[in-house]
Amino acid sequence: MRQQGILAVLIVAIMLSSCGCLGGGQSNDTNTAPLANSLLVVRSVQVMVGYNTSLSCVLNITNGQGLDNQVVYWYLDGQPLGQSSTYFGFATYNLSVSDVSGLALGEHQILAEYKGNADYAGSQAEGVLLVIAAPTPTPTPTPRPTATPRPTATPTPTPRPTATPTPQPSSLPSPTLIPTPSPSPTPTASSSPTPSRRTRSVT
Repeated sequence: MRQQGILAVLIVAIMLSSCGCLGGGQSNDTNTAPLANSLLVVRSVQVMVGYNTSLSCVLNITNGQGLDNQVVYWYLDGQPLGQSSTYFGFATYNLSVSDVSGLALGEHQILAEYKGNADYAGSQAEGVLLVIAAPTPTPTPTPRPTATPRPTATPTPTPRPTATPTPQPSSLPSPTLIPTPSPSPTPTASSSPTPSRRTRSVT
């Protein structure tokens, strides 16, 4: 009889333990608090062949606060690129010139993933990487030699006509003209005067 009583007590204890009625079993039914949501945003970017670029994202919680020192995983066209850590919510991943040159022209899908931790739930975000071709360099035309300008003839200034001085009336008295005597004719033999004859009158 004593053994049966001990067995009954053990059975009751097992039943109470399985239903959580004992004090030690209450902690097993404590619900875990839900994780806070995280918000991940990826910025789309454009890059030209021959240049490098950076992929970037922002990891926040619902109140806008950035999550610091969290790991973000990067994928491009479904292929893993690597990982980076957030700094006050910001994370970047650099693509080198060779990485960009190996991509086809056009759009490529960027995927960033945050896997969460004990306090925050994970999240994902997508963006677009647009790869464009480098411009074709235009050949520079060879400059032609510039012709040396000929010297321009300096125009000779036209001389101004000299003004003829106008004679002014003299205030001096006009000189008196003295008549020049005509020369006397020289007597010739033919022209000798004939002596006149006196006529004596007879009374």
